[in-house]
Amino acid sequence: MYRISSQCAKARGKHSEPFGGINFIFAGDFAQLPPAMNAPPLYSGSVGTQIESSQTVRNQEAAVGKALWHQVTTVVILRQNMRQDKQLPEDNILRTALENMRYKSCPNDPKLAQKAFRNISIITVFNAQKDRINQLGCERFANENNQTLTSFYSIDRWKDPEESKKCKGLNHPKRQIIDPVCKTNVFASQLQKTLWEQPHASSNKHVPGKLTLCVGMPV
Repeated sequence: MYRISSQCAKARGKHSEPFGGINFIFAGDFAQLPPAMNAPPLYSGSVGTQIESSQTVRNQEAAVGKALWHQVTTVVILRQNMRQDKQLPEDNILRTALENMRYKSCPNDPKLAQKAFRNISIITVFNAQKDRINQLGCERFANENNQTLTSFYSIDRWKDPEESKKCKGLNHPKRQIIDPVCKTNVFASQLQKTLWEQPHASSNKHVPGKLTLCVGMPV
């Protein structure tokens, strides 16, 4: 906000007026997802509106920007959805669903307990939630269809540094590294079982150590 006002003031040569005396209209969709990493949506609560000599230049600019934003006093809320403005029955249903999601409204129709929504995809915020939903969904699907769940397990090995060098084309002869503790690249039984029980989201590539499926299960 400070940068916008500063550049406008330079362009018009009016440094004593906010935004150089230019009227601004700020637009945004407040129904979007919140900022990542729990960041503040507009300004941090630690940013004040008073400038002190002990503040850094960045903090002073942030304080000026917050003070400029507080001068915005007229707010117009647009509630009509113009993107889906057709009058077909399907369009009306879609528009109503979008408005309900926007305002976190949960009407009685349609109900998520209906059979049509039994196996639909669910968008979650965290991968841990996704893993738990998938686990419960697998068990429910198997019970409803009289199927037996079968688990497929990964085969994990310790990384061999010599193999990595060969893949990269580094065949320079070097002193062989011997690990006095690890005599084999095979995981210990207890460690392997622990890895299999970890949720899928615990892997940096979201590769499951154990995948449980049954016949006919949607994937």
